[in-house]
Amino acid sequence: MKWGVQVVRGNTHNVGSTSVILQFASGRYLFNCGEGTQRLSFENKTRISKLTAIFLTRVDWDNMGGLPGMLLTLAETGSQNLVVCGGHNLTHAMAAMRHFILRSDMGVGVKELRDGDAAAAFSDENIRVTPVHIYPTGYTVSAHEQGADESDAAAIRRMLLERAFGVHKAPEPTDRKKREPPQPQQKKGYYGQECKEAAIEQVLQKFEQQDEDRTKKRSLSPGHSPKRSSDVFLPLATPTPCALCYIVEGPEVPGKFDSQAARDLGLKPGPQFAQLVRGQTITTADGQTIRPEQCVGPARPSSLVIIIDCPSPAYIDSLTTAHQFVPFLEGTKTAGPQKDQLMMIVHSLGPGVAQDARYKKWAARFPAHVRHMVSAPEYVPDNNPFQRHLRIHAAMHAISPHTYILPQATDKAELPLHTFLDSKNLVAPKSMMMYDIEPEPKLDESMVT
Repeated sequence: MKWGVQVVRGNTHNVGSTSVILQFASGRYLFNCGEGTQRLSFENKTRISKLTAIFLTRVDWDNMGGLPGMLLTLAETGSQNLVVCGGHNLTHAMAAMRHFILRSDMGVGVKELRDGDAAAAFSDENIRVTPVHIYPTGYTVSAHEQGADESDAAAIRRMLLERAFGVHKAPEPTDRKKREPPQPQQKKGYYGQECKEAAIEQVLQKFEQQDEDRTKKRSLSPGHSPKRSSDVFLPLATPTPCALCYIVEGPEVPGKFDSQAARDLGLKPGPQFAQLVRGQTITTADGQTIRPEQCVGPARPSSLVIIIDCPSPAYIDSLTTAHQFVPFLEGTKTAGPQKDQLMMIVHSLGPGVAQDARYKKWAARFPAHVRHMVSAPEYVPDNNPFQRHLRIHAAMHAISPHTYILPQATDKAELPLHTFLDSKNLVAPKSMMMYDIEPEPKLDESMVT
């Protein structure tokens, strides 16, 4: 199965997060959706209509500033049952968008990957994602940040979320050859032409009735049953400095089919070959039973990618001591086969982190074959990724230099990459850069503008 990591935008002095997309034939997985992500995807013709899930490393503007616009764009393409994953307060942040976005047929699911929650993971047919929570030095994790949130305030947030985005439903497995193309949905936001007050009221009443039927005993306050989302106050949330890193495990690689071994067993190329590749046992015309392992080699363990978000040097101690990363490090007693499966690490680093001796020493302990994508302000030039806008602006500047001032940008980084690590597997992110994980690790810069 072919899959890889594509860069949307790197971490610079002007941009406080790194956005990358994991691309599979059957889905896309976006990590961080900062401001301008949707615009960059449109300009570079990235197929966001296949977006399956969005993962946020932090619930703040740097990492999710482009999420409202992305959701509106996906709604217009007919996207449904998208999952948004992140840390503490993600449901609160999504519910706060209800006055701007009303797409009740979209079915957006929100999954808070909270610290101490055994169910804090994401998994589907393509990937399994495990979060790693890190905190600044000296911060004490409070009780309300631990485990699943089952409070009354959380119930109100989930109700408001369902009113704005509908009920999330897990997609049913379908034959991709018979899958119908997505149909654009009718606009039902506050600012579209069809956003009549009566239509909004009708949608809200429908969800209110569903809430009453499902939980008749629940009430937001005595004697009060609001009909509009705006009548319900969003409960206050307590900010948390938690940042999430992600360990992403891809699909297992099937074993290689030995066609000569199949011929030696009396089989001919065709449907029987295909059945063996799919792991099915077949019976020949003469009654001979042939099992897949007779013709197919052993499966290879899945490849791994790590997404690291370290906003400042205050997070380094928590990151470098996280037990989830120990199996990938050289020279540890618990190092296992996972370190051989690790193909790439995306380092999304805040100012000062990449030059901190503690972080450089820790990063050097990963296996030598691992590709390091260093997304830090010191190593990523402060250029303008919006090339279409830049060309138009340059043309207008040629006409009227005093009116249209060229934006400040540079294509030169502050520091060379070798000052981060002594390794040949270092690369700085560029918009639209692609790194293939399977079937063979390979860096592709052909789409970089």
